Amino acid sequence: MQFQYTAKSLNGQSAAGILDAPSLTQARQQLHQSGLFPISIAPAESANVAGATPGMPGRRKRIRKTDLLMATSQLSIMCRSGIDLAEALRSVSRECRNPALRDVFSQIYQDVSQGSSASVAFRRHRHIFGDAYVASIDAAEASGAVNDVLPRLVDMLRNEIRLQSSLKSVAAYPVVLLGVAAVVLTVLVFFVLPQFSHVFESLGRPAPPLTALLLDVAQLLRQNVLWLILGASGTAVALTHLLRTESARRYWDEATLNGPIIRNGSRALLTGRSFRTLGLMLASGVPLIDAVRLCRSAVRNRVFQGLFQDLEHDVLNGKGIGPTVSRAEFIPPGAAQMVSTAEQTGKLAEVMQLVGEFYEEEGERLVRSTVKLLEPALIIVMGVIVTGVVLAVVLPLLDVSTIPR
Repeated sequence: MQFQYTAKSLNGQSAAGILDAPSLTQARQQLHQSGLFPISIAPAESANVAGATPGMPGRRKRIRKTDLLMATSQLSIMCRSGIDLAEALRSVSRECRNPALRDVFSQIYQDVSQGSSASVAFRRHRHIFGDAYVASIDAAEASGAVNDVLPRLVDMLRNEIRLQSSLKSVAAYPVVLLGVAAVVLTVLVFFVLPQFSHVFESLGRPAPPLTALLLDVAQLLRQNVLWLILGASGTAVALTHLLRTESARRYWDEATLNGPIIRNGSRALLTGRSFRTLGLMLASGVPLIDAVRLCRSAVRNRVFQGLFQDLEHDVLNGKGIGPTVSRAEFIPPGAAQMVSTAEQTGKLAEVMQLVGEFYEEEGERLVRSTVKLLEPALIIVMGVIVTGVVLAVVLPLLDVSTIPR
């Protein structure tokens, strides 16, 4: 568990930060052993929520990545122009258009002005910036390379926004297609088919077996529409709770990486994003062990979390990360080979970023190709269903209308 603390040393100097400890008592003991006397100490999660927005404790407002990208770009430009970080924070807090993000930067500026380090000030809002962002700021402040790290953060945010927009645009067409199909079938079942049923009754002739089956199914759906809605809602709620369990999420993550259709795209995307984040933090000066831990907390896929847990164990025991990455079956072989080579040549940070960018683009291309192949299949299935419904009703009516009375 992590605790946010403020303390003083024996010579009266103030110190603030975050430490890991099993309990509050042991956190205090660690501070005493380090020669620090705690002034305030609280769980880091509580500190983050309390400092999320001034005047509104515990409430988190949604902040889009595009707003965060604009603010980070402004911060980077001003710092590279020679403006002091505190002054740059003050300027961003005044010019930011998003009210929630403006409040966040205003609070960060106040903390920095009152003597807190920028890393501690940003860490209080890590639910907004993310662990990789905060860790990069921490490492940049420690090494004095803020002007070099901020452009990398801008590139990271820009790549994330581009990837998310690309995936949304890829998924938009199939979603719209399925929505149109659902609307068409709903209109047929609830409005069109009842009229055809009355037509057959007025003609005094029984409907053919296939048509009669279709009309009976439509009538059954209309009569039990309330129960169907309740059943669908209950099933959705049950599935939502099921997917929150550890075993179900683990199964879903494994299926995402091993599914026959989406396997290549998902593996490339997850590998690219994880490696690019790790490379960014290493290039920003974050120690390897801390970078691996942050990547493990940043990635959501349980299989990749297990990989980074193994990498953390190897690093702590003085081993390299190359052999473990090479043994992972879900890591593309080319990526594993380049990581092993980069580790031997001492260019791990640079190569990890290049590999990450390459496989992100490759994964995006594979996802687009997969969706392009599925679109004709969806159209064919929809066409078959709608055509079958229409023919099952219209053709018998045409036959009846041609019979002389």
